Amino acid sequence: MNIPKLKILLQIFFLALICCMLCACQTNNTLLQTTQLKKSPQQILEEQLIDDTHDAFLVNTGGELGILLVTAELDEKTPTEVFYATVQFTVWNPNYMDEPLQILIADTNIFLDWSVIDANFDGYMDFSCTYLRGIQPYYDHLWIWNEKHKKFESVPEYDEISTPSLDEETKTIYGFNRSSVAGDGITTFHRWKDGKLVCVRQIESYVSWKTTTISVKDRIDGELQQIYYKEFLWSDEEPEKQGTWRQAAYIWSDLNYHGESTEEN
Repeated sequence: MNIPKLKILLQIFFLALICCMLCACQTNNTLLQTTQLKKSPQQILEEQLIDDTHDAFLVNTGGELGILLVTAELDEKTPTEVFYATVQFTVWNPNYMDEPLQILIADTNIFLDWSVIDANFDGYMDFSCTYLRGIQPYYDHLWIWNEKHKKFESVPEYDEISTPSLDEETKTIYGFNRSSVAGDGITTFHRWKDGKLVCVRQIESYVSWKTTTISVKDRIDGELQQIYYKEFLWSDEEPEKQGTWRQAAYIWSDLNYHGESTEEN
């Protein structure tokens, strides 16, 4: 190989080497910048707009996507037939904020009382928001996390539960709607059956003048059917009997109790 050709080859080699080194430096700088700019979910949460019509919170799903950011915006310009406003929940992956994972829209009369809960007791976290509140009862919308489909799914049955309360031990969601200061009303017991939320028992008590009635319904053949009914009488001479109906209601609150079915019409 002659000298001129060797010089040319060496020049090409050194130019290629310099290009590779420059590319490597550029890559390292990009990685360094990316590492420095990456923010935690909490930092991203703190950057969100929070005011009378905007809110935001984190949901640690416990699944593959981990912690998700949920932003909420109240829209009073689009009321529904029953409610004065709608609320839009936008679900984001904090590691990829270019576009949302999903958008959820629900009707509401208040803004905003939300909770992060495991409503279906599957180990993945869900979230709910209150859409209607009275003097005593309140009602929530619920979205449960579907790990397979990587999204939140609404549970319309949950909307009907008054003042929902979760019991992890019994896998039961309790509801209560009080009728009067006497403490009577409707108590509901919901459980998950084949992925669906269903009411498995309902206890209804009604206090009137010197009489209280108790009605118990259980889910039989896919619908609630009355299995117990009783009237509890009391008088001014026997005030202690005023509380006997409460004892009956307490006993039937145990879903493992099925008692002796009685019916008095």
